[in-house]
Amino acid sequence: MSYSLVVGEPYPRQVNWPKSAVNLVLNENYVEIIHSFDGLTSDEVAAFTTGSVTVAVTVGDRHLMWCYRFDGPPRAGTPKAILGWGDSPWEAYRQSDRTVGVPGQQGEPFTAYMVLVDASTGIVGGLRTAEVSGDVADALRYGVARQLALPYDHEAASREIDAVYRRHPSTQSLLREAIAGQRIPALDN
Repeated sequence: MSYSLVVGEPYPRQVNWPKSAVNLVLNENYVEIIHSFDGLTSDEVAAFTTGSVTVAVTVGDRHLMWCYRFDGPPRAGTPKAILGWGDSPWEAYRQSDRTVGVPGQQGEPFTAYMVLVDASTGIVGGLRTAEVSGDVADALRYGVARQLALPYDHEAASREIDAVYRRHPSTQSLLREAIAGQRIPALDN
């Protein structure tokens, strides 16, 4: 990355932040996973920054789906804060401002930079890194290669994504098509 990220400061690139979505930045040198949410509680921010993370990947011909869940660290006397299951589609050809790729070689894990952004302000609300397993990394490599092997056709990708959402009304249902998944433990405080 050629920019720095600081909690409490604006994300350094101009982005039209959707509410409750994830933007994957897949590059041969780094992976940035930007979660944009609006109106999170301090417990939900803590779930993002220090809780456990569960991720999964599904792959289509012209898209992949990034599925995610954050579970807050347990605290005595309070319910566990979570950012429940969510999913976001990703298309390689829509990442036009950066070279598309996935770090490392087949079977190798990589470190992902995870960023929490307030969708209404563009302010960075949380940062963490996560070691993405070789299985999830390979699923991303496979999905990227599959997309790049086909000519760009956004309409076909949109039809494919729409069909996925018709088959799966929830992320939990979509997880049945995941080709890889992983639970990343909570960070030590």
